Amino acid sequence: MKKLIYTFFGLLLSLGAIAQSDLTLYNFNAIPQVHHTNPAYPQQTKWYIGLPAISGFSTHYHNSGFNLADIFEAGTDINQNLATLSNNLDASSQLNLNNRVELLGVGFRTGKGFVTLGALQQIDYKMDLPFQLFQILFSGSGSITNLDLNTFDLEVMNRTDLYLGYQHKLLNDRLTLGVKAKYIFVQTHAYIERMNLSLRNDGNYNIRAVSDILVRTAGPSAFESFDQEEILDIAMPDNTGLAFDFGIHYKISDKFDISASFLDFGTINYNSYNRDYVSEGEFEFEGVELDLSDDDFSNAGQSTIDSLEKAFNFQEVDGNSYSRPLMNRAFASFNYNISPKHSLGLLYHTRIWNGEMYNDYSVNYVGRISRTFQFTTAYSLINGTQHNIGAGFDLKLGAFQLYLMTDNAMAADYAVLQTTNLRFGINLTFYGRREKNKDKQEEAIEEDSTEASISADNTPLNFYNF
Repeated sequence: MKKLIYTFFGLLLSLGAIAQSDLTLYNFNAIPQVHHTNPAYPQQTKWYIGLPAISGFSTHYHNSGFNLADIFEAGTDINQNLATLSNNLDASSQLNLNNRVELLGVGFRTGKGFVTLGALQQIDYKMDLPFQLFQILFSGSGSITNLDLNTFDLEVMNRTDLYLGYQHKLLNDRLTLGVKAKYIFVQTHAYIERMNLSLRNDGNYNIRAVSDILVRTAGPSAFESFDQEEILDIAMPDNTGLAFDFGIHYKISDKFDISASFLDFGTINYNSYNRDYVSEGEFEFEGVELDLSDDDFSNAGQSTIDSLEKAFNFQEVDGNSYSRPLMNRAFASFNYNISPKHSLGLLYHTRIWNGEMYNDYSVNYVGRISRTFQFTTAYSLINGTQHNIGAGFDLKLGAFQLYLMTDNAMAADYAVLQTTNLRFGINLTFYGRREKNKDKQEEAIEEDSTEASISADNTPLNFYNF
């Protein structure tokens, strides 16, 4: 049981993390890793190699319910702040954390197609923040009257993706279709399958609880010891599934294009190290003791864990195999190409988790000054949070490409931070040699304009084939 509670309680206290977002990345195909957001987005490079473990690192933090200033404001009582906070949350309040490391990435052009393959490791935390849960933790048993907790969702996943993708150009290169297949190993997974809990005060400060809760987990516990022979089984357990990403990009004209993608369409089957945590029946609820006023978070956390374990009377049992769909994501974009080097875009992104949609909106600008330096800026509304100003750039030093981007460049004021992210990496990228088109050069001379350049495969220089 402690494995489960430590995971859950750690999420509540992980509010100082920093993070990544794919909103700034989506239209920025200066970076080969743009195929993670849309497998059909045209690549600039002829081929690339992502340096192992350093070609792509990203971390993402989003909290739509509150910020640190709501809790730790100077001169206030932290316990009272948390109690007040519980009244300001609603069913849409959510905490998300994601960390991703690209273990290996390779891509290369072949005729009118582009192939990508590689592996990445990522950890996802998704949790609702219902005010009822905070009432249990911070209000005390005497203040609870009637409480029904049945909307709380939590899911934790640590996974390894092995992927193979392909995109192909059609209709005179105006239409690009892409697909990516991913074979996924999940090292650790936990989610709430059923959450039914009611608390009733009989008027004499006696709280009766009726619970029907089921939490399902798969993967080894951090508190277990393993033989050396079991290491491979832990890294590549029998918790696997096949997922697909689909994408489309269409160039309406030299000025306008549209694109869309649908990601993580698939299901994972969990068959390894299954455990269930069950709380079922009727019992007396004595409350949860939690006092953070003395800043002793370590002892307060341990006390809370012990209180939760006793209060809800969870039983750990051997679990059965189960299946669980991945959280789906979708993008849709409309771009206006001011010139081959400048573009404005509108972007919509949604995450679909447990039947709920969480929507993001973004407007972005991309500037391609040269092959050596390209940059992007954006303003985004992320699941209801505002004031997210994104920025990013890539810098080529010979074959080496360095990149850095964030969806919230204003994240320095961590006290009021609700969304932030960071993505950076180093690739080896190769565009191929430029060639000059004699006909266009002669025409440009006659019109007293700059000669046009074309890429190594004789495709006219434009915004997507830089």
